[in-house]
Amino acid sequence: MGLFEGGTRGSSVLALMMGVWLAPSFASTASPLAEDWRTLRRIDLPAELVRVTWSDEYYLGDGHPIQVGRTTVKMPPGVAARGSIVKASNNAADGILIDNLTCYNTFRGEAKCALLLNRPNRCYLFISVGPGISDNESFDVDCPANLMLAK
Repeated sequence: MGLFEGGTRGSSVLALMMGVWLAPSFASTASPLAEDWRTLRRIDLPAELVRVTWSDEYYLGDGHPIQVGRTTVKMPPGVAARGSIVKASNNAADGILIDNLTCYNTFRGEAKCALLLNRPNRCYLFISVGPGISDNESFDVDCPANLMLAK
């Protein structure tokens, strides 16, 4: 197995014993694609979050918060949104953690929060309400259909 630069238009070629995979070097300019989070592998992570989609009308994205009960969940705006990352969870055997989100509730105020997606269909919203891990609140939430990750 080896990586060779060559081909036409700046493509990288990864030659495998079973075949050849072509990866255009300009792929980073392509728009991100929605992926089923259940098929993500640890090697695919960490990645920058672009959007979490439950349905066409119900999604979390830059400038588009979602409502979970009486709590509003949003990504940090603009450049700070690049801080919202999708990574493999250290505490869940096969979980995916969406970190650096912000939650707001009129009673609690604003707090950091995260979504934990556990395969096959167990998802949670964690809200940090105090300085220690034991001070966090956890809520069951519906699992999203897919994630859109930046390349």
